[in-house]
Amino acid sequence: MEGRSRLRAVAFDVDGTLYPESSIALRCVDLFFGQPRIFMAFSTVRKEIRFLQAQPNYIPRNMEELHSLQVSLLAKRLKMDESHIEQSIEKIFYHLVPERFSSIHPYRGTRQAIEAIRQNGLIIAALSDLPPQEKLQFLGLHDLFDYKLCTEEWGVLKPHQRAFDGMVKTIRVQPFETLYVGNNIEYDILGAKKAGLRAALRGRQNSAADLSFSNWEELTQWVLAHSY
Repeated sequence: MEGRSRLRAVAFDVDGTLYPESSIALRCVDLFFGQPRIFMAFSTVRKEIRFLQAQPNYIPRNMEELHSLQVSLLAKRLKMDESHIEQSIEKIFYHLVPERFSSIHPYRGTRQAIEAIRQNGLIIAALSDLPPQEKLQFLGLHDLFDYKLCTEEWGVLKPHQRAFDGMVKTIRVQPFETLYVGNNIEYDILGAKKAGLRAALRGRQNSAADLSFSNWEELTQWVLAHSY
């Protein structure tokens, strides 16, 4: 029954899926060279959190607790005061980096594809490891999304199942009625599939995905074919 159920919602990863990740990397070069240790340590700590969240004694249940853990791990790694680290993280990764999206454009055809899917009555959501609201605003896609969600709200990062479970509960659909679109096989595709969602990979063909596509028209046609 689930395999034959029509799609009711399409959820999108943001970074690297709706726009080229190289675009933001180029626009953040000055920030990186201004504080390279924080940038590198932040990336390492996010990987460490992904390892920790797979353990049975993982504690964070919401954004506040996750951020507290993030600050603690980063301060320990850099041997710096936690209050200073907290201010730096907030300023760089939650304010300055999102502001750089003001000069970034989504992949060609992105808006048209989401519009076509939305016009056929499907719910449109975003689920990202960092807050997506400001990014979507700058990308000119904000108005197309019914829900703009961050995995941090559930105290985890992708591919943790809690984030995908929380998303489908929020948008009030069943997992098998939802397609998650992303560009990372481990975090997006395998994470979504483990939670019972269908998954589409923006990239080369991969057997783990229900669909692999290189242009947005392919995604649109597949979604519309599975939503009736």
